[in-house]
Amino acid sequence: MAMRRLVFYYDPILEDGKKQSQIASQINKEILKTKNCRFVSFKTKDGLKLSGCLFKKDKAKSNVLLCHGYGSRKEFMYDFVDMFPDSNVFAFDFRAHGNSQGRFRTIGFQEYKDVIAAAQCFKDLVENNKNIALIKKPFIILGISMGGAASLKAMLQEPDLCDALITDSSFYDLKTVIYNAFRLKSSLPTYPFLPVIRLFVKFFADCDVYSMNLLKDFKNLKKPIFFIHSCFDEIVPPGQTLSMFGNIQNSYAKLWIAPTCRHGHLRRYFWDIYKKKVFKFLESI
Repeated sequence: MAMRRLVFYYDPILEDGKKQSQIASQINKEILKTKNCRFVSFKTKDGLKLSGCLFKKDKAKSNVLLCHGYGSRKEFMYDFVDMFPDSNVFAFDFRAHGNSQGRFRTIGFQEYKDVIAAAQCFKDLVENNKNIALIKKPFIILGISMGGAASLKAMLQEPDLCDALITDSSFYDLKTVIYNAFRLKSSLPTYPFLPVIRLFVKFFADCDVYSMNLLKDFKNLKKPIFFIHSCFDEIVPPGQTLSMFGNIQNSYAKLWIAPTCRHGHLRRYFWDIYKKKVFKFLESI
């Protein structure tokens, strides 16, 4: 079961006893009431059809692309729409998440292709709609956990993908994340089951997740990056972010080590200071 949930799509039951898809459906009803909201679909280079949602803003000053974490979906990024009242916002479901196609999840290894496709779709929507003509306005990506790692990998592939990146509770070494998640969420011993999971993912998803280590290429990242991480995170240790910040040769990079918090939930528990830190970073660049 642990191996299937790591690789394949599943619809988890959340804390209130409802399935994730049920909560997402309720959020969608609220989203549809939002002015200038539009659901779209787009394809990745490897042929998967992904689901996205564009929130247009009158007199928007920038564009913000939202990249959710592993096991989540675009609806659970809806709070960021309020955080960026002066921006057009685009959220999407990664492959094998939400309403997007795909059978396999690789926790960032292949999902970087989704970030590139979503960014292009967003830019196309902007350029083809004169009412939101923001071609020369800042393009910002904000990614949570897997979304941040996938965005970093996407930027290593396409250095001019965005003007700035905000990465929250993210990682560079996928092997460490898988080890921690398995140890915390499974009653099984890490050996021999983790090596089996590695072979399972490699066989079904055609990727070696243990080979994803982005740190060696960080010198190539020249765009402003804001690294955010809790001072204590069981799933992704803050040392992952500290190492990324320490290895990037970029004077525009900033770091915020936040209070102890559940993985990927900093903005929910520390909304005011989170928003203040994000906008201070954006103003500085």
